Amino acid sequence: MVFYIRFLKTPRLQKQKTGSVVSSALICITTDLGDAFLSQDADLLVTLHLAHEKKAICQGRLQWHAGKRELPISLGPLQANISRQAMIMEVTASNRRSPNAVSADSLLDQQNIPLVISGWSAMFGGPQMLVADKLVERRFTVNQSVELSIWEETGNSIARHIWDAAVASVMYLQGTITGDQGSDSVLQKLLQTERCEPLNVIELGSGCGIVGIALAELLPQCSVLLTDLPEVEEIVTKNINSAQPAHASEIKYRSLGWEEELPSDLFDGPSIDLVLVSDCTYNADSLPALVSVLSRLVQLSPHAVVLVALKRRHESESVFFDLMQSVGLHDLHVHRMELPSQHEQSDEIELHSYGIQQTS
Repeated sequence: MVFYIRFLKTPRLQKQKTGSVVSSALICITTDLGDAFLSQDADLLVTLHLAHEKKAICQGRLQWHAGKRELPISLGPLQANISRQAMIMEVTASNRRSPNAVSADSLLDQQNIPLVISGWSAMFGGPQMLVADKLVERRFTVNQSVELSIWEETGNSIARHIWDAAVASVMYLQGTITGDQGSDSVLQKLLQTERCEPLNVIELGSGCGIVGIALAELLPQCSVLLTDLPEVEEIVTKNINSAQPAHASEIKYRSLGWEEELPSDLFDGPSIDLVLVSDCTYNADSLPALVSVLSRLVQLSPHAVVLVALKRRHESESVFFDLMQSVGLHDLHVHRMELPSQHEQSDEIELHSYGIQQTS
């Protein structure tokens, strides 16, 4: 599993008795579920950037030690007038970054995926923002022209965090579009074919929206509808507003519970081409509802492909595969991807392409 730098206390500016200013924060390095902390040492580079100039104004090095649950950050002293300017704090495990570079984590190939995913704060400083909002930004280089920016909340809601299988999904979609990702002929045909009409995509349980947003930024003429429960609407809307879709692509959000009736106006297009599901099988109690909504979507769009990405966390998830088979959704292709884990280990992510087997 990869690990994520999170702000337990977001960056803030504190005035000192000497008149100078110190920027402080409190971080942890934890899993997507927040159920374990990084148990090996990691060197960290902390950088303050002027928000609008991307210029480094202060930098410091810290070390995360195995067994830690949190790590305080303090940068300074800074000149008092610096608090009049908006800034951001970058925390990364890389020690090769140029002081004036704001670099993204690489998703170009499996060998380059970092064990520790970097974090950027929201802006702080200036007359009204001495403390940053409770957010953390992830920045990923997906290909030579797409740098993906996704915001997460810093609280405990796992619905508003990025999960490991979502990161793998982004890489898999990119590799399929370019033809570098193996032999998933069903998905390749869908994503590589030139179209006169937009590719209609719906994502279930989208969370922050990283997978659907990435696809819309990678693929021209792609209409993506992100869906989840109402609690994610604020963060996913923020990510949609900051997205940079490819030519003629668009991204929308709509609240959708899996046990609800599918609204007749759920999608603008005549049918759905692709359904995205990422890390939604961990809760066995919700699996019947998930499979039910997938079945209903495919009944409406019999040629749709369902891409399911998951990291098996417990044995009860195997029920998902039985349920999919029971509703006539066939596993057309399976791809396995390795993500780095601590102590030079790795975790396996499964990506399954489902659909109705078409008779000739």
